[in-house]
Amino acid sequence: MKNSSKLLHSSTIGLLLAGVAACPLAWSAQTVQIGVTGPFSGPAAQSGLALRQGMETAAAEANEHGGLTVNGKKEKIKLLFEDTQDNPAQGVSAAQKLITDNKVDFLIGDAFSTSVTVAEMDLSGQYKMPMMSCEPVGSILSNKVEQHPDKYKYYWKADFGSEAYASTIFDTYKSLIKSGKFKPKSKTIAFIDEDTDYGRSISAKAAKLFQQAGWKVISNNTVALGDTNFNTALTKLSYRHPDVLVSIFTSADSGIALSHQFNEQGMQASQFAIFYPSRPNFMNGAGSNANGLLWAPLLFDPSQRQADKVLNHKISKRFNTSATTDHAYGYDCMSIVLNAFKKAHSAQPEALTKAMAGTDYKGVLGLYVFDLKNHTVKYGSDYIPVPTAQIRKGGKNVVVWPKKFATGQYQPPAAQ
Repeated sequence: MKNSSKLLHSSTIGLLLAGVAACPLAWSAQTVQIGVTGPFSGPAAQSGLALRQGMETAAAEANEHGGLTVNGKKEKIKLLFEDTQDNPAQGVSAAQKLITDNKVDFLIGDAFSTSVTVAEMDLSGQYKMPMMSCEPVGSILSNKVEQHPDKYKYYWKADFGSEAYASTIFDTYKSLIKSGKFKPKSKTIAFIDEDTDYGRSISAKAAKLFQQAGWKVISNNTVALGDTNFNTALTKLSYRHPDVLVSIFTSADSGIALSHQFNEQGMQASQFAIFYPSRPNFMNGAGSNANGLLWAPLLFDPSQRQADKVLNHKISKRFNTSATTDHAYGYDCMSIVLNAFKKAHSAQPEALTKAMAGTDYKGVLGLYVFDLKNHTVKYGSDYIPVPTAQIRKGGKNVVVWPKKFATGQYQPPAAQ
């Protein structure tokens, strides 16, 4: 608001002050401060910035509806963001700044990366700081809580673990084989995953499931984040004829390059992609090369789900961009934290921790309930589903597994 050069009449000022004093919803001078660390520049910035926009949308809506009541006073919500560039050391520095300098009441750290969260999460116990990671998947986080519950009593994990992705890959093929829609010739599988905790942990757990079922892992290629040259790896695989090729990238460019090079080499393996088809620019770059691709998790689909349509409208209106899964995670994560403040009616760490333990929040992506053994959200059809989709001609996504969420049936790529 611009400053006025005119002075208000004293009687007008008196009326205004009286109105504020009488209003039970008057803002206090304080604010609830929530700090967020994430990759807001660098290779992972696309996810980081979308997460930030989702969080800002949730906080802005809460402020528009009266903010939060803390110790009987109405307080606005202020978000403070610190860039980690997806670097653990920088993440610790960013988190410490938010905790000690900015004195935030709650820390979302990290918004995106498992490795950064591993580096930051010790700060939760050190400073008695209520803390929640948003998108990090690595099971190492859940394991730390389960092994040292007192040390990590203030930390919570808002995304399911790598075992959920692994189970989805394995159970999808198990279902397709049982139905006779997929017939592996040699029960061989290969992996190409990015060199991150996300990529490595999912491929390792999926490989174990397939091996336990009698499959043979013939290759596991780990590549740099954002890599776009897979010709050498694919050439080697073309001589070994794997039944299944699983690729795990957070970069759409990697997925686009792989889809082109896979088809250029005439490979016949069934492809299963993790995460990158959720990127809005993937289909534009991959085009018809993506036809028949299986992928997970299709958590956010504004074309078919009403809650997703609503969030897409909010993000489009506020930021002039289409919403993605990252936006949905950001929106849900911030909403979980705000609901904890509402339940606690306090910014005290113990009260917030108790409120987090009782989380039962219906978000855009599903129902968020924490497993109290490891402080990780539960996954599955009753909580946060991890469905498999298949890309049809024209870029349409059809959920093919599990049956409860299916919007169509699996089609062999050649039949499309």
